[in-house]
Amino acid sequence: MSTVAESNVGFIDCWNTILVPKWNRFRHLLSGNGEIHSNIAYKDFGIQKGDKVVDVGCGYGETCLEIGRMVGSDGEVLGLDCTEAFLDIANKERDAAGLSQVRFELGDVQEYSLPENYYDVAFSRFGVMFFQFPVVALKNVCRGLKPGGKVCLIVWRSIDDNPCWGVAKQIALKHLPPAGEDAATCGPGPFSWAGEETDRAMLKAAGFPEIELFKRIDADVCMGTNLEEAIDFQILVGPSGEIIREAGDEGQEKLPTIRQQMKDFLGQYLRDDGVYLPSSTWAIMARKPK
Repeated sequence: MSTVAESNVGFIDCWNTILVPKWNRFRHLLSGNGEIHSNIAYKDFGIQKGDKVVDVGCGYGETCLEIGRMVGSDGEVLGLDCTEAFLDIANKERDAAGLSQVRFELGDVQEYSLPENYYDVAFSRFGVMFFQFPVVALKNVCRGLKPGGKVCLIVWRSIDDNPCWGVAKQIALKHLPPAGEDAATCGPGPFSWAGEETDRAMLKAAGFPEIELFKRIDADVCMGTNLEEAIDFQILVGPSGEIIREAGDEGQEKLPTIRQQMKDFLGQYLRDDGVYLPSSTWAIMARKPK
């Protein structure tokens, strides 16, 4: 039987090889759109001065710096991520910001050993959806929280609730077959936490029976500063991109037609400063029993 670590090797490799260059190129969109949702959720999460916080799947670490300012010099923030290239950037930006209460470690929380009963808050923005074993990950998180500590999550709702990603996928599927089960992937996918009932069950199984917040957040997000960037973003990062990539030569053959149809659709949402489409997330807060 394979271990969690062995099962995750392919996912981690995908992040470090296929995805890093694309995410670096579109960081201004990925991080900027994430910030829109986290800025709304922070008001409900109630992170306090002096809190000890672990940020799971922290990526470039922007949320760690934001939370570091919330908790102040008497608090501390640990950012965990499995992608070394992201953490290289995170460390440089932490140093530039002068936030010594923030540190980063390379690790996968599905197997990472957090200090027991130590943290006040565990936070994750768009991180837990990619865990192959989310209950295992959250059990580790629960173990690391103090009794009464809370886990605060921001996750995508369903792709049908997110036209910012869903319509481009529908366009690609008009011309190409779905990606196969053996497609290179970074994990279960961005919409794996879309269902409220499933989310509550996973949190309960991980040791969080007290769900204090399950809130829908709707916001328009920027998918490109112009039409061409928005199309590139969908094709290289969005769900449509996996379909095109995995279709190989056929994907490249159909790409001009797919791009034109995406341009026709996205053009309806072009504003003076970019292309904006609706997006939707869940903000979830659950507490470890005292």
